[in-house]
Amino acid sequence: MTPSIVLYNSLSRVRIKNGEINATDKNAAKVALANKGLRTMRLVTQEDSDSGTLNSNFLTRIVYKDNQGRIQIRLGSQLPTTRELALFTKQFSLMIENGIPMLQTLQMLSEQQRKADFIDIIAKVNRSIEGGSTLTDDLEAYPLVFDQLYVAMTRAGEASGRLDIILKQLVTYIEKAAKLKAQVKSAMAYPIIILLVAIGVVTLLLVFVVPTFAKQFQEGGQELPAVTAFIISLSNFLVEKWMEIIAGSVGAFFIIRWWVGTPKGKSVVDTYILKAPILGDVMTKIAVGRFCSTMSTMMSSGVAILEALNICAASSGNTRIEEFVLNVRDEISKGSTFADPLSHGSLFPKMVISMVAVGETTGTLDETLRKVTDIYEEEVDKAIGAMMSMIEPLMIVIIGG
Repeated sequence: MTPSIVLYNSLSRVRIKNGEINATDKNAAKVALANKGLRTMRLVTQEDSDSGTLNSNFLTRIVYKDNQGRIQIRLGSQLPTTRELALFTKQFSLMIENGIPMLQTLQMLSEQQRKADFIDIIAKVNRSIEGGSTLTDDLEAYPLVFDQLYVAMTRAGEASGRLDIILKQLVTYIEKAAKLKAQVKSAMAYPIIILLVAIGVVTLLLVFVVPTFAKQFQEGGQELPAVTAFIISLSNFLVEKWMEIIAGSVGAFFIIRWWVGTPKGKSVVDTYILKAPILGDVMTKIAVGRFCSTMSTMMSSGVAILEALNICAASSGNTRIEEFVLNVRDEISKGSTFADPLSHGSLFPKMVISMVAVGETTGTLDETLRKVTDIYEEEVDKAIGAMMSMIEPLMIVIIGG
């Protein structure tokens, strides 16, 4: 039997890899992949793949039947949003806490969902658990819905018998992560919108206003200052070559987009984002807050510190931060304290490092990280407010000028 494997390597960039491995069954394939340092996300036999259970055709992914047998048309993503996942997890926790059996809980949760793909995923997890599988192994098969942190905390909850408590902690984390994600979008979008507005206003002036004045200057036969002559030349160039400019801009956009998607390009952009004036301070504070929040949540749930650092690195969203966190993990695996490698870079301020050192000494590291998270939530709000208050006058000057 030659299973077709979908893999995830927890020690590399965030990426899902596809491949095949020769094995007698799925368990043997999983062991073989683990020996190679690879984390298995899904195992599918060649027979299942050939029979079409892995890849349904395009039409059946658009048109489907709901639980009542009615034909529905699927528009947009049918995976849960962050808010929907948080609600699902909260309801899951409450039902487990009240003693409702796992299979009945999943059945009830499936009936409450609206998105077809999410309904299908919950139903498949339920059937798999009924067949003897564990909840963690089944959730791990759907990384687009249940990420590494979700799976790791669920595994810790199953192992400790505190699944309901850990799911509550997971809900808190998901809600905070959603807030941080919104703050990242706000911090990134605002300067871009301002820049686009400024470019649009200047372009309109050059295309529609300047030619009127240029015609008057031409009729008057006056000798124009160098700056005025340059602006008129630029206006003429935009009016005469607008098609070439649009084509070149579109081409440049796709080239830059491709380059940013390469490892080298992403590394350059991520480095610049952290060092950029105004924006860099905001993004650094968001990164520190996210790191402390993720570590606090996982450590309080019983996830091993090295596994927690792997997940922090993979979910950082920035290659420079990912490399730094992996270096911290390597130092800890060699016997270092948690606080010491944090001081090797400029990402973490001395205040955070000192608090982490105290938390390690007193045995309250998870609680200390939670307090740092609360501090940085306020810091991020203040930093974003300060950034916007600095950009707004700049926009007025550019557009008004």
